[in-house]
Amino acid sequence: MVPHMALNHHYWRRVFKRKFCRELCAIVEALETRILPSFSGIEQEAEKASADAWDAFMSAPATGDEDPSEFAEAAENIGIEHFQLLNGIRQGAINLFAAALYHAFEQQFVLFGRRELLTLTEESEGLLPTLRTLRERLATVGIDIEAFGNWDRIEELRLLANVVKHADGPSARELHARRPDLFKAPGLPELGRWNLGKPSVYQPLLGEDVYVNIEDVRRFRDELIKFWDELGQAIAAA
Repeated sequence: MVPHMALNHHYWRRVFKRKFCRELCAIVEALETRILPSFSGIEQEAEKASADAWDAFMSAPATGDEDPSEFAEAAENIGIEHFQLLNGIRQGAINLFAAALYHAFEQQFVLFGRRELLTLTEESEGLLPTLRTLRERLATVGIDIEAFGNWDRIEELRLLANVVKHADGPSARELHARRPDLFKAPGLPELGRWNLGKPSVYQPLLGEDVYVNIEDVRRFRDELIKFWDELGQAIAAA
């Protein structure tokens, strides 16, 4: 039982709004305004890498066997590879920030739980509760967070975070059943590996196999904010 929780609902509603929600917004804002803009010039970088490679080929000592067309193709491939690498890192950053949103939320929930749902003895002894334990303790005061309107989207985000961290596995298969679009390469959805009937996720942190977009990240942020608002209302009524 958690008899003191209702006494602190004013405090926690302020924490949810002024701390937790601001933190979640700051994560997305950092992605939008600090991380992604740094990739805005990768096309030009790729062109420069190609041009530099061409210049290097053409300035190398002649052997008499040179074929300018081969040099041109090799230089072009260097530029393409450079672009693909940086574009993959850009996609990986979006994937990573989506996972970061979930883990930030998870840590916020545990902070709330340790402060409000544990006994003083448990807290002083440094008990580290699981999310399941905290959900069960909330249930003892009549709060079922799994019944919240956005819990399904939060569960989707949890699966996504697992896939981004661990690549292939049960979470990838479950997420694919919910959101197959996340496994379709932008612009080339017909080439997604999942279309081959052999689900495989190898390097989502390098922008392969999982393709979260910025709109997805914003929507997940909004769902987490709604969760904290709904929980604030629930503990006020508990």
